[in-house]
Amino acid sequence: MNTVQKENVPLTVLVIEDHPDQRDLLAIVLQREGYRVITAANGVEALERLETEKVQIALSDIMMPKMDGFELIKRIRSNPTLKNIYLILITARIQEGDRVRGLDLGADDYITKPFSFSELLARIRVGSRVVQYQQHLEYQTQVDSLTGLFNRRAFEKKIQEEFERSKRYRNPLSLLILDIDNFKMINDTYGHHGGDAALVKISETFREKTRQSDFPSRYGGEEFVLVLPETDQDSALQVAGKIHEAIRSCAFGTTARPFTLTVSIGVSSTSARFYTDWRELLDDADRALYLAKNSGKDRIEIWEPEKRTGQIQTSVHP
Repeated sequence: MNTVQKENVPLTVLVIEDHPDQRDLLAIVLQREGYRVITAANGVEALERLETEKVQIALSDIMMPKMDGFELIKRIRSNPTLKNIYLILITARIQEGDRVRGLDLGADDYITKPFSFSELLARIRVGSRVVQYQQHLEYQTQVDSLTGLFNRRAFEKKIQEEFERSKRYRNPLSLLILDIDNFKMINDTYGHHGGDAALVKISETFREKTRQSDFPSRYGGEEFVLVLPETDQDSALQVAGKIHEAIRSCAFGTTARPFTLTVSIGVSSTSARFYTDWRELLDDADRALYLAKNSGKDRIEIWEPEKRTGQIQTSVHP
């Protein structure tokens, strides 16, 4: 995911219904309307599906075996990663108390059996509008307006998620911190407009040299960070080398006033040492960057407390 993008894909609806015929019929109706549909037979199965699927709307019966709709609402609303799902309860009960209970627990809407498909689809469309507006707000809070990359807030959320996933599945996770060398001189010489143009061009290099699964962000000022899931230290150093060389070979500025830039990069990886917290991984990448800056800039370093060995060293400056 190289930039923050508004998703132009069908919303995913999770249908939770213990009667197979009704479950299949609901799925067919929703699919015909262009929704992506996944199904579950009860609350327990629904939670399992939610672990692996990104769902925007859930349509759940109340009376189900193993876990009813009320308990499912509690579980979803108590999970930070699921709490924004739009929940619609389906109930054959006409008691007002059941409807009130469901809404109080966190359901967004309800529909009472028997119902027409036109009414159901109208309620789904309401949920879709709410979800899309939430996505728009989330987009606004995650994007860096200058570069189009993710911002620091989005990075910190992502690195936490990937760190936990790395621990759970025992896959390597690597992190790069990149800082533009002598950036103040660029601003002083070419003005802030020239500096901003350089930041935009560097962000484009990030997009060109990273995979779809990587997570590049603007950390602040002239610093960028890159989360590399399922990437060990050696592979991370290769990525850093490609970015480093690509930026060095770029022409910045205008035809009349061209200039070049170099960057310093710090690298850390869970494949190199054991970390108990994502902040430790970030701290080591930051220490490696500091070492690169203090060792002449325009280089890549990994933080090794005992060896302090630089991986790439050059002497080219803008």
